[in-house]
Amino acid sequence: MDWPVERTATQAADHPDGILSDLNFGEVFPFVVKPLAKDYLTRYVGPLLASQFAGLPRTHPLSRQLNPMAFVAGRPYMDLSAYFTLPGIAWHLGSLESADRTKGAAVVALAKTGRLRPLPLSVFARLSLYTAYARLSLQSALWLLRLQTPVNLLQAYRDRTAELRVLVCQPVDQVPSAALLRDLDERFSDTGDPTSNALRHLGIAFFLYSALQEFLSDRVPTVLVHDLGQGIPNSFTTEISLDLWRLAEKARHMAAVFTETPPDQLPGTLNTTMGGRQWWAQFEEMLMRHGHRGEVELDITTPRWREAPRFLLQTVTNYLRHPEDQAGPAEMLKKAIGSREAAAAAIRTTLPRPLRLLFDWLYSRYVVWMPFREAGKYTWLLWLERCRTVYRELGRRLVAEGQLHAIDDVFWLHLGELSAWAESGQIGWSAAMLKERERQWVAWSSLRPPPLLIGSHGVEEARPFSSPASLGAVLRGTPASSGQAEGIARVMTDPRNADLRKGEILVTRYTDPAWTPLFFTAAALVTEVGGVLSHGAVIAREIGLPAIVGVAGVTSRIRSGQRVRVNATEGTVEVL
Repeated sequence: MDWPVERTATQAADHPDGILSDLNFGEVFPFVVKPLAKDYLTRYVGPLLASQFAGLPRTHPLSRQLNPMAFVAGRPYMDLSAYFTLPGIAWHLGSLESADRTKGAAVVALAKTGRLRPLPLSVFARLSLYTAYARLSLQSALWLLRLQTPVNLLQAYRDRTAELRVLVCQPVDQVPSAALLRDLDERFSDTGDPTSNALRHLGIAFFLYSALQEFLSDRVPTVLVHDLGQGIPNSFTTEISLDLWRLAEKARHMAAVFTETPPDQLPGTLNTTMGGRQWWAQFEEMLMRHGHRGEVELDITTPRWREAPRFLLQTVTNYLRHPEDQAGPAEMLKKAIGSREAAAAAIRTTLPRPLRLLFDWLYSRYVVWMPFREAGKYTWLLWLERCRTVYRELGRRLVAEGQLHAIDDVFWLHLGELSAWAESGQIGWSAAMLKERERQWVAWSSLRPPPLLIGSHGVEEARPFSSPASLGAVLRGTPASSGQAEGIARVMTDPRNADLRKGEILVTRYTDPAWTPLFFTAAALVTEVGGVLSHGAVIAREIGLPAIVGVAGVTSRIRSGQRVRVNATEGTVEVL
């Protein structure tokens, strides 16, 4: 069937065979956008992606002309034709298999057969891209040479994070509407932001991972290569789980209150006692640090943890059920660090001296660059929260004027309509228009477009699995973090209902960083979406959690309560 497709690259109009995929976005953009969220992704996120892979400023015309954001029935997709126009992608296309082996291989095959063609650009524009890529490559090589570079960069990220935490707490109710929107544009264009190169920093981390894999693949056992990813220090995302665990430890004397009270009722219950109020004050301090995260967190229409902390409170309850005689996150990370160091030592004894020197050079840089897998997004999401705060404040003002019924109705507006009202006070919409947009959003939410489209035609239809896997069935995926586990499967499609018991196997379609606190309770992780460098895979390796990604239809084929055996070294899930 033909799907409703909207491409945002301005050069895509005369390129009707454009290829689109949910590659990469499957784990972070699994939602149907509302109009304001679509415009946010188009105006900010798309140029950000293009500029960083092109090596150009965010405001450069080519960053907007090659905007890789696209939408299929309202779901964000990657416009591969726009991406493939960038030398940083076209010349390293095989790296897409690291994001998702199956889809990445399909994209590479399309490129080899000549189907994946770059967008038409002038000779001058292509020269600009090649020059920028050469400059980007030289800069990346210089970054790689100095071990101090990532250390300094990580501190700059933390400083930037501290600045943004102050920004998101600044009141917006007295600032003129137009000024609020202009401020977002100005901050997006800030050239002094260290995270303006976040994807390039991430690219170096991916390069080092791939280089180590390639270098060691035929020389040492695979399990040792996997263990090199354990216990990586300075992960912004893992720090959330550690802070949450410390809070859970301080609530041990109130464990019965947590386990017997629904998460939504905990705030009121805790604030009835002195000890509960003291704990809640510490919890609010934790929200000040990490409350900008949330479930499906790149969708600005969804509440942040700061607004709706239910998931975190449920996770604290999960932690309080954790047997006290079993290792917690801090001990698990310490063990993971030991496994990484032991793997590195074992590899050194296997390699001859010249190769050992090359391994040490790659490995030392891999350890200090890998935190950038999570750092950029952690910091960027603070700016996203500021956007959400501004948009909802404008929604509040529109409700006060009688132009909207509820604050969150602002997300049914387009950014141009909101800007025109902020500048002139003129309304460019009607209640009927907003109702029709809502109706279309609801209709699209019931659809799941295929992962790959050419033009507007899906070339791979999603395969529904209507019945669970039978006893003895073996499902296969991509090994992401070695190890084995056996336990009761807990199938989750929404982390807000995160009642995961210690030792259960977490089975889900995808994970984003908001799911990380659950990893310390699970015995293993199994996902439908992702590759060896997806979020779930990286964090699972970091803490030594057995993980398999890319298991087709696993959330339909396995049901909660079934007992399963996970062999994450071989990539198999067996129903017992």
